Amino acid sequence: MSNNTVESPLPVSLRRRTQTLGHGLLKLNEAWRLLGIRLERGLLDEETTAWVKRWGGSFSAPLPLPVDSGLQALIVWAGRTWQVDSLVGEDAGAVAPWFAVLMLLHLPALRGFWRRALRTQRFTWMTRALPQVWAVDHQTVRPGSVIAGLNITHWGELPRLIASGRRFETIPVSGGQAQPVDAESWPGILANKERPVFLHELSMAEPEGSLRAAWKRNETGRIVLDSLAHEQPQELAA
Repeated sequence: MSNNTVESPLPVSLRRRTQTLGHGLLKLNEAWRLLGIRLERGLLDEETTAWVKRWGGSFSAPLPLPVDSGLQALIVWAGRTWQVDSLVGEDAGAVAPWFAVLMLLHLPALRGFWRRALRTQRFTWMTRALPQVWAVDHQTVRPGSVIAGLNITHWGELPRLIASGRRFETIPVSGGQAQPVDAESWPGILANKERPVFLHELSMAEPEGSLRAAWKRNETGRIVLDSLAHEQPQELAA
């Protein structure tokens, strides 16, 4: 993969974060393996262990990351706001495991683990940079509780959020193509309990552009940018 030069200026904060995101992803990979070890040793509470094993997939396989691979991170930005929108590349099978990682990274029950494993500052900015994903679990939410990040008490309320302008897509846990969600399609998706899905929230920001970034490990073992391509808004809409 050859290096590409970003032709138009980028916000300083965006350039700096893009350069360091690869290292953050490497740390996320290390933390993922550590989480698998903690599960094997029974170091998490019983309820969390059962839930993570149900939705987390395999902890033995390497994470699908845009580091030393054919994958790239699509980063959407507007002003000083930026977020990794998705992974792009030829390996479509990487999407479901990537969603599983994001789902567990944002899971409130694992917040203490991630803060220790990633360090608090890195955990904070990575949860802002990496999109939120939910497992569409049909278990009843406890009385007085809400689904974190959505502030709804059950999945049947999602169309209300869609009507307010929030955008979502689903992907089968078993793998496959991501599909956009609207108020009409959601009841059918929710009723199909034989096909568990992840729910991914798409950015609502009007993007100024996007970056396709990939990283590699250099001869000293340091994670560095391998490629960085800048796309203009009209290219995004094409």
